[in-house]
Amino acid sequence: MASDDDKTIELKRTIHLGQVLGEGGMGRVVEGFTTDHGQHLAVKMLHPEHAGDAEMDDRFDEEIALMTSIDHPGSLPIYGSGRSGSGARWYAMKKVDGQTLTELLAERGDEVRSVPWRQRLLGVLLDVCETIGFAHEVGVVHRDLKPDNILVDRHGSVYVIDWGLAKRVGRGGSDTTARTLPGKVMGSPGYMAPEQAEGQSAAAGPEADVFALGSILYEVLTGKRPFGGGGGREEILGAIHRDPEPPRRANWLLPRSISAVCLRALAKDPSRRYPDARALAADLRAHLEGRAVSAVRPNLAERLRYAARRKPVWAATAVAFALAAGAVAAFITGQVWIDERLADKSLERLETIDHEIGVLVDRTSALRDQLAAPGLPDAERRLIEKQLSVENSRWLLAEFAAFRLLGSVAELRFIHLDEDVSERYRERLFRLIENSIERDSPAFATALTETVLDRHEREAFGLELSGSDLLRLRELSARAREMTGLPEKTTEP
Repeated sequence: MASDDDKTIELKRTIHLGQVLGEGGMGRVVEGFTTDHGQHLAVKMLHPEHAGDAEMDDRFDEEIALMTSIDHPGSLPIYGSGRSGSGARWYAMKKVDGQTLTELLAERGDEVRSVPWRQRLLGVLLDVCETIGFAHEVGVVHRDLKPDNILVDRHGSVYVIDWGLAKRVGRGGSDTTARTLPGKVMGSPGYMAPEQAEGQSAAAGPEADVFALGSILYEVLTGKRPFGGGGGREEILGAIHRDPEPPRRANWLLPRSISAVCLRALAKDPSRRYPDARALAADLRAHLEGRAVSAVRPNLAERLRYAARRKPVWAATAVAFALAAGAVAAFITGQVWIDERLADKSLERLETIDHEIGVLVDRTSALRDQLAAPGLPDAERRLIEKQLSVENSRWLLAEFAAFRLLGSVAELRFIHLDEDVSERYRERLFRLIENSIERDSPAFATALTETVLDRHEREAFGLELSGSDLLRLRELSARAREMTGLPEKTTEP
């Protein structure tokens, strides 16, 4: 039988401290190393100015207790805690070699419309939701979720860090630790929920974490924060008073389902959000797996697609039909991916062309100003007129390239585009024709208008033209033919 001496053991380890890894209002995190085990650690230490502060000691103890209670792979394990030789409080945890989500978002750069990038970051966020969902189940609310507090290691494992503002909650989200003062704003601007921004952090429950996760999701989908990126008062007031721009307006290639998930998580009223992070995780997983989400009612096309994925063979007597439906679904899925890639590249090229057009506008304007100058010698005038003609031709060619490029995007069949794409296509058409007439290229304008009208009559034009559009086109055609000396084209009644 073991003696009393065999029932307890002491663990003494010397941790050598290195460089500072991060710093916050409560303390800083430094690199640690144990020579006996050769282990690299991350050591969080209270700032020296908090030494002897009973309230900060209690908060530090509570943070350790909260992290210890979250026995989940997405939360860093604590290996030990104590005081340094100078009396500073500390605890040691696993050190992660990797990147924060902030760094991953910055690394993405202009690839905000890239589907592979979006799917990867949504997978990271799904792991975060699972970790926070587990915390909610054991009665812990993080209250400071943001990209800086999400780590992804070299193997793709995801960790949620910095639980310094976390609290235990009872029924209704009440703070059972009673350490949050009423009226105190706690959290990070741009990610804190309206109730936190209004000083109700003591009453903030799991829905506050859901709002922060919705803000991070918005940044993943659009490349920007939901209430501006200025930080501080601007974003705090935005969280309270302004609704964010719908993600699909900022990135119109987004699927309807994931945009609805994001907006539900960002609802001002906590009761309209997901009740906890696990519910949000369920919709994220459904979206990633191509299933219906609870945030929006699927339309007919989406229901058919979801059903085809869920039940590839609907009945034993309809095997042939099921296989055909599966093949069609696979074809549509592949075409959607192809169309998204084409749209990405086309819109990138369109931005470049628009920049070139802006340069040409400035050049032609400057040349016209030179022609208007009094006393200009004839030889110099002819030279400027020739150069102006060349620049006008370049301008029209660029406008035509932009029109065709936008038309190719508008005619994509397998992705849904916002109405503004068709409107931009219509505006480009009329601007190109009118510029051709103004820039002394009526023959080009005549050929373009007649081609459009002919394709419209054959129902081969991708843009739906209204009666006023057709009348305007015919008027422009008549004007261009008159400038070229061609007789006006007549149509049978």
